[in-house]
Amino acid sequence: MSKRSSYTLFIVSLIALGIFSRFIPHPPNATAIGAVALFGGFALKNFRTSILVLFLSLFISDLALNNLVYAAYNDGFVWLTSGATFIYAGFFISIVLGYFLKKRYSLSGIAAGSVFSVLAFFLITNAAVWASSVMYPKTIHGLMTAYAAGIPFALNQLLATVLYATVLFGAHALYTRKSPALA
Repeated sequence: MSKRSSYTLFIVSLIALGIFSRFIPHPPNATAIGAVALFGGFALKNFRTSILVLFLSLFISDLALNNLVYAAYNDGFVWLTSGATFIYAGFFISIVLGYFLKKRYSLSGIAAGSVFSVLAFFLITNAAVWASSVMYPKTIHGLMTAYAAGIPFALNQLLATVLYATVLFGAHALYTRKSPALA
């Protein structure tokens, strides 16, 4: 196996490992998917490929989760949940942030990327819940209530993103240290 093929297999394996985290028991929003999006934007050479790989991974795992794990809560087969557009938009921002880490690769850059990706996801998805549900009044107070309700989920996501980003970027650093030509 060539070094390039080995590197590609390594990257795909790390992303698959992150996606697997969605299927193991975890607190709400405490999965590796945010770190995987950040890492994929950084590690995959082609920006379009990183979007395709990560969105396909997210979509396939969503299909499995929605139609196997949460099937009892659905009325039939679910292709996409009602908030999927906003969820995917939040992870798209993580991919973009990861892509920019290529130029400013550092521990502080990874930490900032993790925090900003979670913050973007939090702002987008909670605004979408506020705008599309009857749970919150369509006032600034209703929006702030929606954001307040999302804080525990964001904290879980932040902890998971920082943890998994440490694992993914750390594994990448170790791998590329062994094969500097791939860095």
